[in-house]
Amino acid sequence: MIQIVIQTQHPVTVVIPQGRIDTITSADLDQSLRPLIERENYLIMDLSQCTFLSSAGIRILLISTKKLVAGGGGLFLCGLLPEVFQVLEMAGMLGIFRLFQNPEEAISEIERIRLLSNRSHQWKDGELSYEFTPSENTREAAHLWNREGIAGYNELSFSVGIGSSAETPEDQNLIRGLFISNGRCSGFIPNDPAYPSDFSIPQEPASAGIFIHRALTFGDQPLGFVKLADPASLSLEHLIAEIYPMTQQFKSGERNLMALVVANFDAQNPFILLGALVDQELSDLLKPDEFPELQGLIPTGINGLRLWGAKFLLSNIPVPPADMALSVFLKKILTIENIVEVVSINQEEQLVNPITWIFLSTGLREASSKRLVIETDDDLLLQPFQAFLARRLYTDSGRVVIKQIHGGYSAQTFQVTSYDHKGRKLRPTVLKIADRAMISRESDRCKRYANPYILNNSAMVLGSEFFGNTGALRYNFVGIGGEQTRLKWLTHYFHHWSTEQLQPLFDKIFLQILHPWYGQPIHEMILPFRDHDPRSTFFPQLCETASEQLLISPEQQFITIIETDERLTNPYWFLKYEFSRRRETAILWYTSICHGDLNMQNILLDEDMNVYLIDFSETKPRSVISDFARLEAIFMVDNAPINNQKDLEEYLRFISGFYNTVQLDQAPAISYQGEHPDQVMKNVALTLKMREYAFKSVSNNLDAIPYCIALLEWILPIVCYSSASVEHKRLSMVVSGLLCQNVEKQ
Repeated sequence: MIQIVIQTQHPVTVVIPQGRIDTITSADLDQSLRPLIERENYLIMDLSQCTFLSSAGIRILLISTKKLVAGGGGLFLCGLLPEVFQVLEMAGMLGIFRLFQNPEEAISEIERIRLLSNRSHQWKDGELSYEFTPSENTREAAHLWNREGIAGYNELSFSVGIGSSAETPEDQNLIRGLFISNGRCSGFIPNDPAYPSDFSIPQEPASAGIFIHRALTFGDQPLGFVKLADPASLSLEHLIAEIYPMTQQFKSGERNLMALVVANFDAQNPFILLGALVDQELSDLLKPDEFPELQGLIPTGINGLRLWGAKFLLSNIPVPPADMALSVFLKKILTIENIVEVVSINQEEQLVNPITWIFLSTGLREASSKRLVIETDDDLLLQPFQAFLARRLYTDSGRVVIKQIHGGYSAQTFQVTSYDHKGRKLRPTVLKIADRAMISRESDRCKRYANPYILNNSAMVLGSEFFGNTGALRYNFVGIGGEQTRLKWLTHYFHHWSTEQLQPLFDKIFLQILHPWYGQPIHEMILPFRDHDPRSTFFPQLCETASEQLLISPEQQFITIIETDERLTNPYWFLKYEFSRRRETAILWYTSICHGDLNMQNILLDEDMNVYLIDFSETKPRSVISDFARLEAIFMVDNAPINNQKDLEEYLRFISGFYNTVQLDQAPAISYQGEHPDQVMKNVALTLKMREYAFKSVSNNLDAIPYCIALLEWILPIVCYSSASVEHKRLSMVVSGLLCQNVEKQ
């Protein structure tokens, strides 16, 4: 059974169904609504006494809504019980109907809509006549920014606040001050008068940001605009005193915050003003003791009104057509060529024929409520620029959980679990943050050199973003076996597996998975001393660092190794002088696509030993033996079992024989007598594997000089590693010296 009560004492008819709206009773509801729809534009249905809603009932509501909307009105629902709300939610209808807590809220919104439907509103004050033209756009909530960080121009829209231009990853506290923004152009007035005012118009607003200290955002859509019916001039204070009372009729039940954009069409003083109108309601809400920027605002108008903002002084300002949108008008006049300066507001300033666009919010929300939620481990604190880049990369997400994987020499890498705006889990990805050049290279080279050749589904680039000289890359990190795949670095297997287990694994990696790279060499000219100079990539101060760390000057040609009493070529002298002298020396050799930094942290495997490569910033065609030399440097130097001076002495005696000569087709002398024979023999066995692959890739060419030079690229810089011990740095010096002597013999 159902009883339908119709109340007409309100400005809008309210229909109150009491009972269940099911297949049978929905016909009674339809019969009651038909005559009301014929004579009314708006109806309110109070469902506070409706205990059940069937699909038949939903169909009646949809039909009624369509008829009312077609007549320029609508059906407003209020007072929904949880069980009815859930039915509409499951049916996907929450976005179709307009929902309110009670009839009073619905009536207030309908009255506001009716006011806006009147195309204009005129009033007179003495000799001045004003005309208000409402906008057809939907009003928005204002947002309060009270957490420091970087906000994108696209997030800010029309805003006023305290902050500074985010042109670099570091917050410029010294130039923090008042800013105004319209979502594509911002003006700044620093608190410190020693710094001049400035403005910024980024070419790509979505990629630019502002360091926010505190701010208010009012959205993109004005309530409407006010202009004078006849040409005249008046003060800013007088204008606001007239506009403010008129706007009160548009206020709804929630907090209604107000902002103004004022265009002054004085040929001698053209400007655009942006400001938030601070009345008693906003002042009480923001509490000046917690929001001290409000304390110094100038009083403007009546009722204790104050204006918080600034203005753009312009070269000229044309009067816009009546139908021109505010955003279009501002884009036209707020240009680098037209903006003269950003200055403070003067309430006594005279305005000539002003047009004032009014923003009136439908409440106040925390800015965080419309932003991507970023969660991290307790010990991980993202820098503002890192969070800014993450938000731009994960626009498809409502929440992300970020965990740091490991810190590299020149990049930071994070594992990201993301969820869409409805809480559904998206596929796991990796976020890599580094300098702009590295991220650009990695994105480009992954697409050019990895995806076309290597069957490797972990290398799919999903997007890249940039901020100043910093970049961020998002790429897929799901194994062939799906989300549950557990990927481990090759380092894990290197430390836990025996030599007998590792050798076939390396054969799989280099003779099967990566064979499309190294198995297709091209015979062409190369410049090995230029291509393998470590100073050209990450270590420009290598010689100076060696001088500080090992007390060896790059000016002396020879050094004596204390532990072995051996006289060697000083590798840092060789790097400084011989690399430079031979820089343009070309040889005919073999090239292929090479990873460029193939360490065991860039090779991952899942439980089924499927192989995945990551980090392609240095990937490009180069000497085909480059990657094999990179791994030999890791085996023989980085992972040398040296824990003390005695270990170093034993290892140096062994290494002197091992690198006495380098022949890719021959096993070197092996005479290790120290305390770590198992580890050393594992390193040697895998090194010989690398030389075997290198020898095959150059078609059994016996010239080992290109291989020695490639080794130097990765062994010389170990002296710069902050994580390397003094013993390992000395080892790198000795091995480098031996390699230099091999090169000099040729």
